[in-house]
This record gives sequence, structure tokens and C-alpha cells, in this order.
Amino acid sequence: MRVCCGLIMLALLGGCGADVTVSIKDDDFVFIYTSTGAVQCESAGQTTEQTAQQLIAGGIDVTQSQCGIRTGVNVVSQCGAADITINLHQIKRQNLPDARLLGFDSISTLRHQGGAGYDVLNCF
Repeated sequence: MRVCCGLIMLALLGGCGADVTVSIKDDDFVFIYTSTGAVQCESAGQTTEQTAQQLIAGGIDVTQSQCGIRTGVNVVSQCGAADITINLHQIKRQNLPDARLLGFDSISTLRHQGGAGYDVLNCF
């Protein structure tokens, strides 16, 4: 009887040709950031591809990348000064400690006066 019930369940689950999708919860992932290293009037800094490659080389899968800018931070507008552009990457939460060792941090550390502490920009 148990074998028969098991076969019926298997037929119901797989017999229709429907894809079985594993649900991934949003809290399994976290966005991290790093400065692009851009210098005003001198360099645009690292691209999202370059900073993503640092994570990948460290054994961390990157599922999404975005460009951003820090908010709530005062910056001197002067050639040669650092700017406030950042690269954002989505990784598995379990990889956050390893990402921190590579110089990245959670975007939650950017929160400023009730705001996110950053805005997403179009990458150029």
C-alpha cells in the first residue's frame, strides 16, 4: 500500500511536466557595498564588474549588481578628493563575513537619520 501511495504522489508531482521550483526567501540574501574608489576630476573608480570579480575571486557568488551613491554625507567638491559613489552587490547572507574580510559591508551600515543612506544610480 505504501509503495502504491508513493508512486501516486510521484506521478502527481512529476507527471504533468510542470517545473518544480525551489522558493528562495529574500532574507537569504543581503546587499553589500564598497566604495568605487573614484577621485573627483581624476578617475571614475572601479566598475561593478570589477568589484563583483573581487567577490567571485574570494569564492562568493554575486546574484545582482548596482551602482549607487551615498546620501547624508557631506563631501568637499574639489579635484583630487574622494567621491561618494559605491558599488552594490547582492550575495547570500551566509557569505557576509567573508565579504567583510574582502572590504565590503552590509548596506544596513549606511542607514542615516531614518533613510537608507544611499541611492541607486544608473551605471555608466
